[in-house]
Amino acid sequence: MTEYSFDRELAVVDLIVLEDMIHYTMVKTSMFNGVKHPDICIWHEEEGTLELVRSFTYEDYKGRLS
Repeated sequence: MTEYSFDRELAVVDLIVLEDMIHYTMVKTSMFNGVKHPDICIWHEEEGTLELVRSFTYEDYKGRLS
């Protein structure tokens, strides 16, 4: 875990990629108020392709309700 800083103030349209965040995404279990979890993807550097591994839906949220 670390802190991040940027050379300039970020704008709404800026793209930020936080690499190696799997330690957070894979263990996060709360879907508070149905807030959608981020997709889990793998970036294949050599091919320049993005592989979608898992996408979360409303049904995932609904299935966690007691």
